[in-house]
Amino acid sequence: MKIYNKKYFIWGIIFFIPLPLFVFGVIKAELYQWFLSIGLSAKFLFAGLSKQESERQDNIENNYQSVSQKLFGKYAWIKTNLPWFITGGFFTVTLLIRFLFDIVIPVWIAVCFVIVLTISVFYSIGLNREITEYIDKETNSNSQTKS
Repeated sequence: MKIYNKKYFIWGIIFFIPLPLFVFGVIKAELYQWFLSIGLSAKFLFAGLSKQESERQDNIENNYQSVSQKLFGKYAWIKTNLPWFITGGFFTVTLLIRFLFDIVIPVWIAVCFVIVLTISVFYSIGLNREITEYIDKETNSNSQTKS
């Protein structure tokens, strides 16, 4: 067995570590935690142990910034990282309001935040998929023209 991408292989092992702990009852886990751990470890181990997937991930990593700017403009990094900006902004404002003015944020504001955050996560995932599909399409067309 050859490791083609050490970074992805290590992440796969890290996500695999909780599974034996779940099996032996050291950590009590819900079903979604099992699926999350298995899915992420499989994804990263596959990218670390497969030559083709490792090359694909390296290609995406190398071309991501330029393709995202080409597809979505100069400020594409804001669109792809929108959930982080929303989360950081919300917690900064709410903590300042809480500690400076001693006002507790109403639950309806937190619910609105969660709804907006969920929408922004799906938006960013969609953008990410468009970018990776474009890179894959470009790579496939380049490899076909070379053949």
